[in-house]
Amino acid sequence: MDDGTTRSIASAGAASRPKTTRMKTQQIFSIVFSRLPKVDDLPGLVSLTIDSTNGAQPGRTLGSLTDVALRGRLAHWDLHSAIEVAGIRRALGPDHGRATVHEGWPDLGSCIRFWHDFAGSTIRPVEWTCGRCSVVHKEELGASVGATLSRRCKCGTIKRLTIVAHLPRLA
Repeated sequence: MDDGTTRSIASAGAASRPKTTRMKTQQIFSIVFSRLPKVDDLPGLVSLTIDSTNGAQPGRTLGSLTDVALRGRLAHWDLHSAIEVAGIRRALGPDHGRATVHEGWPDLGSCIRFWHDFAGSTIRPVEWTCGRCSVVHKEELGASVGATLSRRCKCGTIKRLTIVAHLPRLA
């Protein structure tokens, strides 16, 4: 996609003409984190939503992350300073805490791929069944393989889940 943004770059020689190069501008996306209620005295997961419309429409919810998965994404490429990450963690401390970061990406697809498909904690479908009321729950969760988390059914039953490796089905 050519957005027409140009910039002149002066060459080293005084007699040479400036070269014009095309530069892609980045779109700024709002990434909204919301702390879900704690379960079984453990911190709740963090809901992840990407807003590409500057609040004009509801953002796209990608799923929920563990704290470790969130910190890994925030620390990648050193895009967010340690002070900013600490502030985000502080804002997400209580249930229903919220924090928003703004990141520049070439396009929405790149932003979504990074936050969704992060190596080691890809957001993927997780299905579990309540032992008391037999309701099947389907969630999109980002956690490392082997991570154990607690989920609460609407009936009040708490179930501990351990994230297992996702292996594609063979035909």
